[in-house]
Amino acid sequence: MRIKDLNKLHLDGIKEAANIGSGHAATALSQMMGKSIMVSVPEVKVMKLEEVPYIFGEKTPIVAAILTNFFGDITGRNLLVFPEDKARLLVDILLAKNPGETVGFGEMEISSLKEIANIVSSSYLSALSEFLKIMVLPSVPSFTLDDLSAVLSSVYLQFTDEDDREYAFCVETSFYFTEEAVKLEGYLLMIPDKMGLERMLKSLGLL
Repeated sequence: MRIKDLNKLHLDGIKEAANIGSGHAATALSQMMGKSIMVSVPEVKVMKLEEVPYIFGEKTPIVAAILTNFFGDITGRNLLVFPEDKARLLVDILLAKNPGETVGFGEMEISSLKEIANIVSSSYLSALSEFLKIMVLPSVPSFTLDDLSAVLSSVYLQFTDEDDREYAFCVETSFYFTEEAVKLEGYLLMIPDKMGLERMLKSLGLL
């Protein structure tokens, strides 16, 4: 089965696992930062590759993107993306800076964003592992600051099967920092390969 063939029942099952992962991520982030953070998944949908660059609006933005490969019983990619301005604000919060203080992405700023992506991806993958009774392990994340279309082109070129490059799960992910009363929205693109997707759906009892 290919991602484009999924129906609402399939997506509901995958969203349930993503919601469990968001709870794990919120707990881990709150412990790391010593402050209350809520993470939610308002929506999970399947999008064509050419549609993904416009998830933030009509104009394709420059984004801070953190890529994590995953391996084990299923394989694929997780790509956490924030518009550049939202990523700078996120860094301000993470590093206890004043709003607007972050103007670029040096080693410390990149490291903090990688840590967020590592926690979010690991939490989601851990939830999938528990929910589906499979083993999935993340790689070390890598950071890119570029036009979203260029980022996606680089990611999808890593797949050998053209069918796997056509579609992705788009998991809207909202981060709410209670103390700052700030809500930041990003997107986690979950891109399992074809065999990994079939294994997920079989574990959900949907194949």
